[in-house]
Amino acid sequence: MIKKFIAACLLSLSFASAQLVDDPHAYTSGAQEKETPVMNVNHTENDEPLFAVSIHPVSMFILTLFDIPSIYLTIEGNLASHVSLITRPYVIWKDFSDRDEELDVMLFGISEGLRFYFDGGHRGLYLAGHFNYDRVSLEYTYEGDSKKDVDIHVNGFGFGLYVGHKYRSGRFTTSFEVGYVYSRYTGSDKAKDDVDRITSVGSGIDLNYTFGFAF
Repeated sequence: MIKKFIAACLLSLSFASAQLVDDPHAYTSGAQEKETPVMNVNHTENDEPLFAVSIHPVSMFILTLFDIPSIYLTIEGNLASHVSLITRPYVIWKDFSDRDEELDVMLFGISEGLRFYFDGGHRGLYLAGHFNYDRVSLEYTYEGDSKKDVDIHVNGFGFGLYVGHKYRSGRFTTSFEVGYVYSRYTGSDKAKDDVDRITSVGSGIDLNYTFGFAF
């Protein structure tokens, strides 16, 4: 009888020990377990701006030396990490007047293009392609003889291919580029009783230096 009782106790103890081993959560100290923090090791801060606005100080300064006002801008809108849409408007105007002569000149142009950066972040070496449109108006009036008055309007279309480099530190940006530009101009030269058609084709090297701010 005593042997059966001891055997039953040992059997019960072995079952209890097995349950504790198979179920490690069957016993707890009551202390709350600490949560394991979740870390994303692949996350990096994205400092790429949405767009940037720059001026062309060299072009504007040279024209200022000849007392010719001008505005040259480059507006860059970021499409992807390596690609930007470039809008480049420019305006030049000047009034020349003498005692009996007056000449008004106005040039408006705009260039639309795509810029591809070899590195991400819209900085470093890039290639760009542009389509250009120019509108030139020239009005000459002579008070002594109205037959000498001339009214000229010219439209120009062309394209350009550029290679350049852009530096960006925080919000400050600066760039330099060189490109080949081809243009074709057509228009009319209207005198008092005569109208002449104007057609001109030209090509050359275009240099641009800009600085501005990104947003």
